[in-house]
Amino acid sequence: MYSVYRSTTRFTPRFAFTALALTATLSLPAMADDSDRIDQLEQRLDSMQKQMTESSLEKVRLNGFFSTGYTRANNDAGYDEATEQSDLETLSLFGLQTTFALGRNTDAVMQLVSRGNEDWDTELEWGYLRHQFANGSELRAGKMRLPLFMESETLEIGYGQPWARPPEAVYDPVPVRSYLGADATYTLNLSSSSIQARAFAGHLDDDADSLGRSVSVELRNITGLTANWTNYLWTFRGVYARAEATIGGTPPLGDEEKTEFMGLGLSYDDGSWLLMSELTRVEVDGFYQDTDSAYITLGYRIKEVTPYVTASWVESQDNYERDGTPLEVLDVRRQAYSLGFRWDMTTSVAMKVDWTHARGFGKTTGGLIGNQLDALAGNPGGRFNSTDVYTVRLDAAF
Repeated sequence: MYSVYRSTTRFTPRFAFTALALTATLSLPAMADDSDRIDQLEQRLDSMQKQMTESSLEKVRLNGFFSTGYTRANNDAGYDEATEQSDLETLSLFGLQTTFALGRNTDAVMQLVSRGNEDWDTELEWGYLRHQFANGSELRAGKMRLPLFMESETLEIGYGQPWARPPEAVYDPVPVRSYLGADATYTLNLSSSSIQARAFAGHLDDDADSLGRSVSVELRNITGLTANWTNYLWTFRGVYARAEATIGGTPPLGDEEKTEFMGLGLSYDDGSWLLMSELTRVEVDGFYQDTDSAYITLGYRIKEVTPYVTASWVESQDNYERDGTPLEVLDVRRQAYSLGFRWDMTTSVAMKVDWTHARGFGKTTGGLIGNQLDALAGNPGGRFNSTDVYTVRLDAAF
């Protein structure tokens, strides 16, 4: 037994080492292959994750805009809410616009805006679905901007406009901006120009400021049509819209009154000279004033600086409807003249400086809130027959 034990003891280490060495030698290629396959799988997984991330990012486009400004007037007439007190809130806002690609020709658009004079509460300004067809037509449905003006689509985006503030005479008589509904657009491209027509319909229920208070505004059965022609130098535009308006207040300013809006616009831009003009008429049955208004802007670009001048005019046409009632404070007659410049500091930031002088109120309050409140307090026509407003504004888009 001893000899057997001895021989087994001497043989086992030698055999075990040989077997282990043989096994290790045979296993090395297999282990190497498994490691390579794991590395390849990890690389493929990383590549797939990167492609999925890039694909997701391609489907989402995010844009933003920001404005802030300093405003002060030489009195409390209230032109565009400006008073003798310095104001940094009225022109301040922040907005985000997101476009989600849902398909090759379908997307969803959402715009959120927070305003300084509304305690920075965030509101949904736009929220609609859009589908583009191969024949040049487009359908949209949801919450959209009323297409009444040439600058309706960029009304909140100060960077996209030449002025420190849009001409109040034209842009203020309609106190609401967005509606819920649908529109259809068709664009016909010609050899050196294009024609675009848009039909829209819907309704809105919103609040607006009137005589220093917030009143409800309902527009039902909104229908309208816009048409414009451009040769990418000149642009001509026309718009017609109608609705049934219910305007709150004490007393109410209208209850399902027939409302019509008509407008003509033109612009010229050759890269140096800039010309813009709009003429509008608003007609509302009942006590709410009918107004005619217009403006014309002329500017000239000198490298990064664009000096401009603007003249505007607004006048109510149905003052007899309110004679002898407290609502005659809504009568308006006013001319305004603006001198300013825009300085493009960078490709996405612009500074604007503006001086506006308003006068020619006649026997009316000029449509200015300060004069209106004075008239309601027993001072016919208000205290002020003119006003000067100074504005410095900073706009950015990203």
